[in-house]
Amino acid sequence: MSKTGWIARFDKLNSERVFATAKESLDWIEQYGHKDGDKEFWDVLPGKNLGPNELLLSDTGIYAGAAGVALLYLRAYAATENNEYLERAKAGINYVISKYNGVDDYKTDSEYLEGAFIGFLNGPAGGAYVAKEIYKLTGEEVYKEYAIRVAEDAIKSAKEEDGTLTWYGCYGIIGEGSLILFLLDIYESLGGEHFLEAAKKAARYIVNKKEDAPQGGYRWYVMPTDTFPTIGKAGGYFPGFEYGAAGCGYILASVYEYTKDEEFLDAAVKASEYILNVADYSQDKKAALVRYNDTYLTDLYYLGVCQGPVGTSRLFYKLYELTKEEKYKEFIVQLTEGLLATGAPAKHSEGYWRTNCYCCGAAGMLEHFINIHKLTANEKYLDAAYEAAETIIGESTYKGNKLRNWYTAWNRHEPDKSEAYTGLYHGSGGCAAALLSFAHYIGKGKILPAYLEDPYKKLF
Repeated sequence: MSKTGWIARFDKLNSERVFATAKESLDWIEQYGHKDGDKEFWDVLPGKNLGPNELLLSDTGIYAGAAGVALLYLRAYAATENNEYLERAKAGINYVISKYNGVDDYKTDSEYLEGAFIGFLNGPAGGAYVAKEIYKLTGEEVYKEYAIRVAEDAIKSAKEEDGTLTWYGCYGIIGEGSLILFLLDIYESLGGEHFLEAAKKAARYIVNKKEDAPQGGYRWYVMPTDTFPTIGKAGGYFPGFEYGAAGCGYILASVYEYTKDEEFLDAAVKASEYILNVADYSQDKKAALVRYNDTYLTDLYYLGVCQGPVGTSRLFYKLYELTKEEKYKEFIVQLTEGLLATGAPAKHSEGYWRTNCYCCGAAGMLEHFINIHKLTANEKYLDAAYEAAETIIGESTYKGNKLRNWYTAWNRHEPDKSEAYTGLYHGSGGCAAALLSFAHYIGKGKILPAYLEDPYKKLF
């Protein structure tokens, strides 16, 4: 029975229709692919040339570039077993490999957030992660060798400070902190004790940067907001994931998982205490949201992965996984209830502006609802996933030749600047990837190749 009762087009979504919609986006992205033999890259922003210093918009990176589109195609291959998608994923990583400059790719002339330019999301490690995933599928040594080379160069390019490792001091997940997660993943997948040791030393740099929060627990001054172009004022204490306490705690808890060094777990727990203390709770305590910033804009609430409940919950899932303490699972549910209470993803707000992407939009929310349904077995969250998928499809632009994309106002400070990016984290690729994941989940009960910094993959 359709929602209208008589028009089949409005029937409840099923896996076939969701996948067909995702394929329309894959076909749109492929219009902007540039092939050269066994290599391919895709325009980051069709119709515009982007300079090399555009933050997070490298044409090789996993956030916006070829590495991210390659991961999208890897998901499509896992969902369909269509070898054409695997070949496109390989072509994307072949392009990434061809552009790699060794340790020089861990250097930048940027005047701000230098670690974000060389970190996992923008730098070579993102492509190396996807290369490692391709190696796991195919056994082709070239991809294993590239992943190891990038990890080795990451260590070589770091600076040693009092027994710790750092690159530029921008240690959030949006920056170089995510290189620690990459090194841990290489260690787990391919071995090499020196990768674990380097991750441990880089994590100690983050531990040394902790501060006692006035509210209790630990917080970090991750971002020098006075020099950041879209902020321009002091106050860099963020509770959230990509550049805040949740991300720092998540990195440290991840290192503890491999080292069993209690110092890292203690710091991660203290990060969670800070977040619990600054959260705003509903009167019945069933829902919670965490403000964007601790010292200014304290009434602004991001809702996505980067600084919202989707990302923040990941620290609490990691701690729940490590300690089995129910309070962490309870807060994950409270955050999810807080997200739903805002009316998102159908209803937009200041902290969830007109953004259609994985990083800060409904695509990340859709993947979160899938994970929380798997965690809790509560059908409410599967219903939320259906609504999120409907919202994502409804926000798309469909052309009569069966091509589909999404426009997004990626930067909250430029809400009137809406553009159609191709990329995984901030463009149509992320919407397509989330729909692929949802189609696979409701069809087969499984997820597709995951993002490095998503701990919920261990649920499946």
